[in-house]
Amino acid sequence: MGESQLTYKHKVIILLSLLLLMISIDFQIEENDKNNESYTINYEYVNIKDMTAPNVAVKTSTSNVVDEFLINIQESLGSVEEILMGSPKETEDFPATENSLEKGEAKRIWYLPTENGNVTTYPNYGHVAYDITSWRGTAETVFPIANGTISGIYTDPDGALVVTVLHEVDGIKYTSQYVHLSYYANGLYVGKPVTIYDALGQMGSTGNSTGVHLHIAVLDCALFDPSDSNCSDLNGWYRYDKKRLSEDFYGLGVLVYVPDSWNSR
Repeated sequence: MGESQLTYKHKVIILLSLLLLMISIDFQIEENDKNNESYTINYEYVNIKDMTAPNVAVKTSTSNVVDEFLINIQESLGSVEEILMGSPKETEDFPATENSLEKGEAKRIWYLPTENGNVTTYPNYGHVAYDITSWRGTAETVFPIANGTISGIYTDPDGALVVTVLHEVDGIKYTSQYVHLSYYANGLYVGKPVTIYDALGQMGSTGNSTGVHLHIAVLDCALFDPSDSNCSDLNGWYRYDKKRLSEDFYGLGVLVYVPDSWNSR
C-alpha cells in the first residue's frame, strides 16, 4: 500500500472521529438544556360577571317529576328560585282550584282506613261490611276514611269497641263505623272534628271476633241523628244496612277503590 493511500485513510478516520465527537457534544448540550428548562403557566383572566348562568323555569303542572323543570341558558345572569315540593299528604289535602276543576281534577275525599291492609271478607248478604286484617296486628292504626265528626263511641252488646264518624259530602250524609278496636285513640269525644290523619284507635279483636281485624261499614245516613229516619239508632242502622246492600250499595267500595291488599292509603 502506498504512502498517499495511508495518508488519505488516516484523514478519513480523523474526520469521522471528529464528527462523532461533535455529535456527542451536541447531544449532551441538548440533554442539559432539557433538564434546566423552566415552564410557565399562563392564566386567562375571566370576569365572572360576564359569565352566563342557568335560569330555572317551572311548567304549570301538578306533577312532581324532575322533567317538569326547564333549564334555559340566557345571555345575562339569571336568578335561580328554589322550589320546595310538598309531601303527598300535604298536597293531597289542598283544596281544588278553579283551574283544576276546569281540567276535571277534584280534591280527593275518600281514603282507605289503614296504611296496611288485606281484605279477608267482602260485603255479602250475610256480612254487611269489609273485614280488614294487617300484618301489624294491633299496631295498625285506624283512621277516618274521610274528614268528618265523631258521632259515636261505644261498646256493642258483644263487647266490641266501636267508633262512628259522620261525613257530609255534596249535601249527602254518610256514617263510617269502625268495629273491634283494641283501644280508642286519646282525646276522642262525640262531636270532635277529625281529618283523615287523626287516629281513631288501633286494630283489635274485641267483641265477637275470630282474630285481630277491622270491621268497617259505611252507609249513606247519619247514625244517632234523631232526624234521620233510617239511622236514628243501631237497630235502624242494621235494617238500613241490609236494605242498601240489596240495592247494590256496598259501603266503602262504592266510595273508594278497595284492593285485595295495600301498603298505602
